Amino acid sequence: MRVVTMEELKNAGREWAKYIGPLRQRGPGKWSYELYMRIARGWLRFNSCLAEPRKTRILEEKLRDFEETLQKRFALAPSTIEVRAKHASWFLNWISHRKISLRHVGVGHLERYLDAKKAEGWALSTVVLATYSIEKFFRHAEGRGWVRPGLSLGAPTYAIPRHDFLPKGPSWGDVQKMLASMDDTQPAELRDHAMILLMAVYGLRVGDVVALQVADVDFAQRVLTVPRRKNSVTQRFPLNRETLRTLRMYIASARPRSDCPALFTTFVAPYQRLKESTVYIRVRRQFANNKIDSLRKGPHALRHACAKRLMKRGTSVPEIAAYLGHADTNTVREYARYDNKALRKIAEFSLEGLL
Repeated sequence: MRVVTMEELKNAGREWAKYIGPLRQRGPGKWSYELYMRIARGWLRFNSCLAEPRKTRILEEKLRDFEETLQKRFALAPSTIEVRAKHASWFLNWISHRKISLRHVGVGHLERYLDAKKAEGWALSTVVLATYSIEKFFRHAEGRGWVRPGLSLGAPTYAIPRHDFLPKGPSWGDVQKMLASMDDTQPAELRDHAMILLMAVYGLRVGDVVALQVADVDFAQRVLTVPRRKNSVTQRFPLNRETLRTLRMYIASARPRSDCPALFTTFVAPYQRLKESTVYIRVRRQFANNKIDSLRKGPHALRHACAKRLMKRGTSVPEIAAYLGHADTNTVREYARYDNKALRKIAEFSLEGLL
């Protein structure tokens, strides 16, 4: 096992696509090269034997310094740091393509960047998140002397309508429709079924799902242990009958036998835990296949569906916050904003004994 370059690997793939001999079980076909490359690339990466060109970001050292500050000084969660750095990196790419140095960046450049993203279809919430992340980067850059002093103070602000609330996830009926449409005889569909159940029933984030390990599922006690990646809180959930049955089927008949500890793995050797992007693509495909109308159509939409279902069942806001792993109840109050049952409880609240 030596380090192999990408050029060597491509040459081997071309040779394999033309090879006819005792090592080939079936005749060479259209996808011989692609299949060879996918399996060989994964195997070499798994063994750290593939020399790939390193992907670097614009101003990589400054972004790393920014990430270290967010971690050491502010103790932010890794997922939050990733989002902050991602938006800062996208903005730096944008100014780089326009040959604008960081030292000469002004508020007008940020405004034009955000206007361009809104024109591409970014939602208001995404624009607000990007502005906040870039503002934090500017503030950090000011302290390092990379940008003009006071640049962060000029970052635009956006008013998010307080009373224009639209459900961001599907109805529970649509979630059930999605689950019922899956073919559990297909390994990939069975894996998707299990992941969607965990996100919809227990409100798991996509990062929580891919971080789950086989040891986190206790079939004897019917308990699921979830280490919440965002706030480092560990929760234990009782497994309901359907989730327990689906997880058992997945592990017994679909999950590849491997040393990989991850609960949800790839189906191609070397087996590794799924990437968040893969889960997003798989869930979005289910939304499309079932023609489900929802403001969001990814894994997080299922978390919204879970919270909305709990609210409709009369669960209190603090209980929902605890169930979803939130430290602050303000995060889930929007689900109660226009929920008639919740508002009726508030309206019928008695002040007797308080006055």
